[in-house]
Amino acid sequence: MITENILKTGDLQAIKSIPKADIHAHMILSAPFEAYQEIAGSSIKTPPHRFNGGLGEFLNYLRSEVFVHLKHTDHLRHLLRRTFEHMIADGIVYTELSYDIHLPLIFKVTWPEFVKIVSDETAKYSDRLTVRPEFGIARETDPSIWKENYIKALGTGYFESVDLYGAELHLPIEHFDPYLMEAKRRGLKIKIHTGEIGDARRVLREYDLYTPHAIQHGVRAAENPTVLAALAKSGVTVNVCPWSNYCLKVVEKYESHPIGKMLRAGVKVTANTDDLTIFRRSLSEEYLALYTSGLLTAEEIETIRINGLKEQQNK
Repeated sequence: MITENILKTGDLQAIKSIPKADIHAHMILSAPFEAYQEIAGSSIKTPPHRFNGGLGEFLNYLRSEVFVHLKHTDHLRHLLRRTFEHMIADGIVYTELSYDIHLPLIFKVTWPEFVKIVSDETAKYSDRLTVRPEFGIARETDPSIWKENYIKALGTGYFESVDLYGAELHLPIEHFDPYLMEAKRRGLKIKIHTGEIGDARRVLREYDLYTPHAIQHGVRAAENPTVLAALAKSGVTVNVCPWSNYCLKVVEKYESHPIGKMLRAGVKVTANTDDLTIFRRSLSEEYLALYTSGLLTAEEIETIRINGLKEQQNK
């Protein structure tokens, strides 16, 4: 249990020792930044403290500075190991780790070959970390790529959930109806990134269309009390990433993040890392920052911790 005393004294090691869940985490960016330095050496540019150009600048940084260094499957194995080692050291016992549709293309392997590598590496840590693999498509993905690959990926039977993320305003969610409905047909958990850029009513509209198991980010729902009330009534989990929202200028100041407003409105909220590689704040550090910034009380931090762990029972 995360207590007031632990948070007041800033005992990060104590926070790390307490079990927690990270259920909004993108695998290729969930290893420490140092893992990429180990691959690329000094040729990789350190990410800025904050992306003043928002999501667009962030995506450009990934394409030009990060993904270009990924050459072969040894790099994939290295990033997986560093991801799992970091999570275990940070006290994470459960994660829903998202694998992007482009990864087999980057590493030039088939979907069955990709799944074999991932499952073999995951199994090495299964006594300390429960990983539920998630398949993800960004809205800006070339239609020819996602339409050709999503059936192949889901057909492996490996993935337990799916996510739709990326440039939220790029295309209407209905564009991805075949993907989301196929996931539903297979009984997979569905997540949708919404309310990071798009407004509150968009959050509710996309929720009503597909009734996902979880909303990723969803913070702009806090701008509309009616939408917040609807999300609270629905019982949907909203997986928030406060430091990511600050770094991408979704919120102007970390201290003004609406996570507390959402939680106090009755929304089932969790806190997560999103992209540890780039934002470089662990989940334990996020918990401590939520307290020291005055955003959440110790009791509320314990609530979001338990909310995350409960997702392990929510299939």
